[in-house]
Amino acid sequence: MQKSLKSFIKPLIPEATRALLRRLGSRIRHFGFARYCPTCGSHVRRFGRYGVLKRPDAECPICGSLERHRLMSLYFPARTNLFDGTPKKMLHIAPERHFVRMFANIKGLDYLSGDLSRSLAMVKMDITKIQYPDASFDVIYCSHVLEHIPDDRLAMSELYRVLKPGGWAILQVPQADQDVTYEDFSITDPVEREKQFGQYDHVRWYGRDYKDRLAQVGFQVTVDHFVRDLDPSQAKLYGLMLSENVYLCRK
Repeated sequence: MQKSLKSFIKPLIPEATRALLRRLGSRIRHFGFARYCPTCGSHVRRFGRYGVLKRPDAECPICGSLERHRLMSLYFPARTNLFDGTPKKMLHIAPERHFVRMFANIKGLDYLSGDLSRSLAMVKMDITKIQYPDASFDVIYCSHVLEHIPDDRLAMSELYRVLKPGGWAILQVPQADQDVTYEDFSITDPVEREKQFGQYDHVRWYGRDYKDRLAQVGFQVTVDHFVRDLDPSQAKLYGLMLSENVYLCRK
């Protein structure tokens, strides 16, 4: 059978070039001005649906960022000192590919990522038993991790322990519109966990008392309503969730 022209040409083009052409093609295909992704800098017609409940306006078709990634892409430069060039040591728990390169290239930042199993992390790390001394890090970023941890208070205590006095941490979790966190450890079936907690490997839905849990281990917690402080047209442009707050924790 005669090979197609495409299959003949493909081996002649380096993989890096093919990847670049795929990205360029994706940007052209989705180009528009209705939405803007601050994580990858792309203008697109729309963000895609995502999640068990198929949230609209959730996923960037170019980089795959979700609402939480776009929020933090805006928040870090706007409300923190992460980019001011002063020496800092940062711990990034369960590193998202959207931020790894950005953090690693920040001037003055000594960057370390850790995860129990994820290959993207620099070191293997159990968040309930962090292998570093007290007051090791100036900055900690941990997003959508604690809802997976049965003993989340132990994990919070460990994060507090390794944060330096005067340091700050951003500890984000999925949160329901309820006052009290809902957890039931008798639920172990993945299908039932997805029904109860929104994902098969989650063990709780945090409520508005999440701030209190963080404060109980010692953090001084600011619930920053960053999204609601934006002009509504900006929040829509970036595809952000109006209900999502930033939990800025200090020691």
